[in-house]
Amino acid sequence: MTRSDTLAPRLEALLGAACVQMDHTQTSTYTLGPHTPNAVVHPTTIDQVLAVLAFAASERLAVVPWGQGTQMHLGGLPQRYDIALSLAGLDRVVEYDTANLTLIAEAGIPLRDVYRATIPERQFLPLGFPGTKASLGGLAVTNSSGIKRARYGSMRDLLLGVRVALPDGSLVHYGGRVVKNVAGYDMNKLFIGSLGAFGVVLETSYRLAALPEDDRMLAVVFPSRTQALAAAAAVWASQLQPSAITLWSADACGTTTLPLSVSTDHVVLLLNCDGLHEAVERQLHDSQAICHEHGATEIACLAGADVLALWESQEQWQHAPDAAAQPRVQLRLSTLRSHIDAALDTLATPLPFCQHGASWIADYVQGQLYVHMPLTTSAVETLTADVRAWLRQLRLHARDWQGSCVVEYAPTALRPHLDMWGDLAGVQLLRLYKERFDPQALLNPGRYVAGL
Repeated sequence: MTRSDTLAPRLEALLGAACVQMDHTQTSTYTLGPHTPNAVVHPTTIDQVLAVLAFAASERLAVVPWGQGTQMHLGGLPQRYDIALSLAGLDRVVEYDTANLTLIAEAGIPLRDVYRATIPERQFLPLGFPGTKASLGGLAVTNSSGIKRARYGSMRDLLLGVRVALPDGSLVHYGGRVVKNVAGYDMNKLFIGSLGAFGVVLETSYRLAALPEDDRMLAVVFPSRTQALAAAAAVWASQLQPSAITLWSADACGTTTLPLSVSTDHVVLLLNCDGLHEAVERQLHDSQAICHEHGATEIACLAGADVLALWESQEQWQHAPDAAAQPRVQLRLSTLRSHIDAALDTLATPLPFCQHGASWIADYVQGQLYVHMPLTTSAVETLTADVRAWLRQLRLHARDWQGSCVVEYAPTALRPHLDMWGDLAGVQLLRLYKERFDPQALLNPGRYVAGL
């Protein structure tokens, strides 16, 4: 294995001195928990990435890929961490086929730059709000799909193909460049949500959507969660086609500028309707009628910048908190829609480590709950024991709800002591994939499911 004092000249020989950082003030920006890399590299071409990985494999150096760094709080802490591989320099649009609504771009390009390229053509990639900094590759390996999944589909529906650097420095291509692609196994799906455990995604192909003529949000206050859930179920069961149906606890609404009066026990239902202007008008009218039937106390119709602000708020809800924010644990709880109420009942139970009770946003269509648990100031040992015991019980409930529970963020002192993933299905198969693609465990070692 290469010593740290000889690492810099060897990396500089591969990339050039301008693409290698070794000073602690620079490498500390890429710290994950207690681990800081010995070097940070900034390749600008795919060939340079392949060269770095081939070198790392020959020296058995652990590599952690970075995109724009917006979701590095996900997953476990790395067991080893020698090189941070920044893909931010791979930020080019390779091919944009407006006629077939497809786009191929390098993995480091932020989604907001894709919006700048596609909006003039009245097209968009519905994976996040237009100002998001997250990279296309980062969105793929974290399986992030934005809020409009009900209408436009999830990452698994939109990602058509990937080019991937394997840990030995070889390059492979899975999937296709067109929407109708049925040749061979759909291997590109393996890399969705993989946190880069099997390979470094370098290039992605996506299916785009036509930019809607009208895009509005209905924000509805209900006196109780039961009424809000009943209204959401009625809208989903109707012939309406909302792009999103989300429910927000009163505390979660405090992060927004909603023009509504929301009290402690209230729940806010957000219905996103987009498409042709006449269709949106009809959906809003019929949705309001359904909400009134279920006891709505206040309704506001939002458009333009207000819709984008709500979209951004929901995205920020899933990010790690600022350093100055109150310490908290963030969970993603997946369940069937029929069990959302039971899950929220369980989360409402007072807990010794949770200071003010859980606040949450629920994606009704997908059955996903994004939960914040503000922590007390107890000693780390006490917090660790309490949180671990509670997580075990919650995951047993989640199994009964045919779902799962993943810790998406925990404070640095707590994170090494928690099982971030829980017992997810298919672990044995994932182990086989890891052994096949990364037998030396050099890519993101320890960060993926079951410590892979």
